Amino acid sequence: MSVLKTLFFVIITTSLVAACSSAERRAHRSQADANKSQVELNDRKMEIVDDYEKCIGKSSSDEDRAKCEAKLKGAQGL
Repeated sequence: MSVLKTLFFVIITTSLVAACSSAERRAHRSQADANKSQVELNDRKMEIVDDYEKCIGKSSSDEDRAKCEAKLKGAQGL
């Protein structure tokens, strides 16, 4: 009977340790994915700013500048 109790205790303890470490791995993976998404979003915003600067540099009229401003404002919603 003592051997069965010990075996049961070992199985339960092992299961709990495995479950906790699995949750930590999932949380770490989720955080890494969120960080990657944020980096991609920041890269996209920088591309938009670069495009805006090029657009302003090429624009010759107020109408062209207004189009550039509209693109920039549309990107601010990201």
